[in-house]
Amino acid sequence: MKTYYYKLFLAFLSVTAISACTEDEGTEPGNDPNPIITIYQYTPSKPYNVDNDIVLRFAANNKTSDAYYLAEKTADKDAYIASNGEKSYMDYVISNGTKLSGISGESNIDITLTDLYGAYTITAVAVGKDSKTSSEATFTGLDWTNVANGTYYFFNSDNIGTISNPTVLQVCTTDPNLYRFKDVFGTGYHLKINLIDYNNSDDGGKYQFFRVPATETSFTYGDYGTVSVRDIGYWQGNDDYVTSGGYESGMYSNHNCFLFIQYYVSGKNLGYGYDHFVVN
Repeated sequence: MKTYYYKLFLAFLSVTAISACTEDEGTEPGNDPNPIITIYQYTPSKPYNVDNDIVLRFAANNKTSDAYYLAEKTADKDAYIASNGEKSYMDYVISNGTKLSGISGESNIDITLTDLYGAYTITAVAVGKDSKTSSEATFTGLDWTNVANGTYYFFNSDNIGTISNPTVLQVCTTDPNLYRFKDVFGTGYHLKINLIDYNNSDDGGKYQFFRVPATETSFTYGDYGTVSVRDIGYWQGNDDYVTSGGYESGMYSNHNCFLFIQYYVSGKNLGYGYDHFVVN
């Protein structure tokens, strides 16, 4: 009886091993029978505009002989597939897209796409000996509408070398709670703020709270390098500082703003206090 169970156990192990090999085929590096291309997304550095530009890395496996990509409005891609199907769209990308030069076999290439406004889908098609496959990535480029022209006043003018800058307060077309002061820290260096659901009032009237995420400026401080700003909550890692701790930033109904923020460089606090935006 023990011999019977032992043989049965060995037979079970044999079947399990065969099944496992079959299921794992194509999952090990270099073992996929089909051409595959994978898209990775990265945030570009200056002078690119992170709101509308994106870096893409296309990585192909060793079954890929050629690859193509197409970036188009997500709505346009969805409409094409609804009328013609997924497989037809791969042929559409090959015919109307851009061939990725340098992709042949196991390889990769980086490209930068610029001036993308609205929702985009980037589709890549890998072509092999007898088949083709596709992959995609999405990106939503921000667009802005002018709200008010005004002047931005820096409390920390001694450290950054300027007292004020003209700027335009803008609101994002796809997010009514997202605003920015365009080019306030220099050309291409905007300051974004996010309205939150807190309100208060003072002698200037009713205002709505907002947050100021960490943002690089074009200013430098000695050998320390780039000056950045952020609100006290981000600095201290505690949101209570800006909602109930007396360090709030706010926007009035006429769009005048006050910003309680910290200026800092790597490893050094340059001070914190109130910046102001005053509508012309």
